Amino acid sequence: MKKIILPSLLMTQLFTTNVFADNELKTSDVFVTATRTPISKNNVIADVTTISSEDIERAGSSSLPELLQRQPGIEISNLGGPGKVSTIGIRGTSSTHSIVLVDGIRLSAATTGFSAIEHIPLSQIEKIEIVRGPASSLYGQDAIGGVIQIFTKKGVDGFKPYVDIGYGSYNTSNFKSGVRAGNNQTTYAINFAAMNSDGFSAFVPNPANAANSINLDKDGYKNYSLSSSLSHKINQDYEIDLQYFLSKGKNQFDNRFANFSPSFHGNYRNEIKLETYAMNIKGQINKAWQSSIKLSQSTDKYLDLQKLNNFTFEDDANLKDLYKTTQDQLSWQNNVALPRGSITLLYDFLKQRIKTTDVYEKTQRTNHGVMVGYSLIEDKHNFQSNFRKDFNSVYEDAVTGNIGYAYSIDPNWTIASSYGTAFVSPSFNFLYSLADSFALGNPNLKPEKSKNIEGSIRYKDDSGSMSLTMFQNKIDDFIIYTAPAEAGSRTSTQNLNKAEIQGLTISGDQFFGHFQIKGSATGQSAKNEDTDKYLPRRASLIGNINLNYYIGNWNIGVEETFSGKRFDDKENIVNLSGYALTNIVTDYKINDKLKLNLRLNNVLDKDYSLAAEGRSGFKYQTPGRSLFANLRYDF
Repeated sequence: MKKIILPSLLMTQLFTTNVFADNELKTSDVFVTATRTPISKNNVIADVTTISSEDIERAGSSSLPELLQRQPGIEISNLGGPGKVSTIGIRGTSSTHSIVLVDGIRLSAATTGFSAIEHIPLSQIEKIEIVRGPASSLYGQDAIGGVIQIFTKKGVDGFKPYVDIGYGSYNTSNFKSGVRAGNNQTTYAINFAAMNSDGFSAFVPNPANAANSINLDKDGYKNYSLSSSLSHKINQDYEIDLQYFLSKGKNQFDNRFANFSPSFHGNYRNEIKLETYAMNIKGQINKAWQSSIKLSQSTDKYLDLQKLNNFTFEDDANLKDLYKTTQDQLSWQNNVALPRGSITLLYDFLKQRIKTTDVYEKTQRTNHGVMVGYSLIEDKHNFQSNFRKDFNSVYEDAVTGNIGYAYSIDPNWTIASSYGTAFVSPSFNFLYSLADSFALGNPNLKPEKSKNIEGSIRYKDDSGSMSLTMFQNKIDDFIIYTAPAEAGSRTSTQNLNKAEIQGLTISGDQFFGHFQIKGSATGQSAKNEDTDKYLPRRASLIGNINLNYYIGNWNIGVEETFSGKRFDDKENIVNLSGYALTNIVTDYKINDKLKLNLRLNNVLDKDYSLAAEGRSGFKYQTPGRSLFANLRYDF
């Protein structure tokens, strides 16, 4: 089917409109991800957040997980510092329940089901859009919790090279350089970055534990990344875009089974490569009809530089473990303006392939999705709806939908409500893994399915904004892993549970002259309904408060991020204590071209963990008090 579809679409669609056009993204009040078309952020019904280029520059030497941790409704787990496995949970959902897009391209591992966000450097990012809530009716599988879309740096008018250098604690160094350029017909960009950090021991030191003491070394991280883009207007109606992104990481980590192979001295290492290619062809067919086609491919390649023997837990440094996911993607979108409102027609194709040194029962699957959406913004009324059907090669067809309505009480106040359904396709590890006899895949697993309802009230004026959002998300066929009594069970992973997540998020920002206060707080209950236990790594309260003072060329701020206690396991036995982190950040504009950023993280040197492993004292360490400086020059 793919051989028939791709050539015919390429032949007929040499005239399409790119909803991710750079000039759209530069407009601060435009939002794309919530509808897959550029609309004013004020007209988005969903609960959304934009992280601007200014926010990203202000983050300095922070990682993407650290920046996301400071956003409303988001929790992060991290296995011991920079470059270590990090997962994201939106509104109490699991790490496999959200989609991460890079310039509209899915970037994830089909084996685990989540994205390697720890290897996507902020240095390549222009803007981030976050949509909280179900989005399968727009994006298909895996969007129960929401969508995070990352936009890399694109070309601009003129010729604008830059260079950025940084250094800080843990012998961490950064180098970034690139050029963004173009004219009214052609724009291009190329951006390069490198970072190196000695890091710290991924495990919290615990000399009483023999395996832990073997791991007490520094676990460093190196990363090299590149992004590039080229956009050319064929004429006033038609345009073509080419995009490329690459990130290569080299990482050291800790292993709780290190005492089974003491000769290895805990020197565990891995390498990862993330890569995307994309071509957009776009244009205006007539005054009412815009159309776009996008062909893309993404790769997530993970390589352990020592192979774990699952029967003896010993490591062989002469062998390697490989897990590589390749995703071929096609999207054909048509937006048609009607006398009242507009309609969106979409076709998505996704093929996921894995290549590994482990044994899997199946190594590929395909999905075809069709969607129709309708939106109407008229007077004080805003209505949006989507209906989608996905046809998958390995499980039953899935039907999802979303309907939302917002009413503007006056120019400042708006109330909104929405209902949506979503689903998550089980990962290849859950379905087809045959390597570990105590964690065999279950090919009979069904997709997880959710029903979400939410309501909000929002206020906005020239000096600030405020929103309050209540949500309830019920997930059926929730997938859990239960250790089998003996090896060889194909039912250790099952659709046994129902999960229910209820919560409330309040967020806002307000200027008082030169002073700004900005923050959010989310209270939530995320439980397994069958056992009445809390879902792992979900706190009942998370939030952040930022205080900023702007005067002249100075911007001085204090960031406070807090979280209540969590459980690391589904039995609610292993505790992760709550924490509150204080950061101080200063930006100084030395002149029109030179800028200085200073960041002091974890000012009070708090000890806390975002994840643990097992029940015998293996908690993962997080950075202590650390200072970083960045100097940027725009030519």
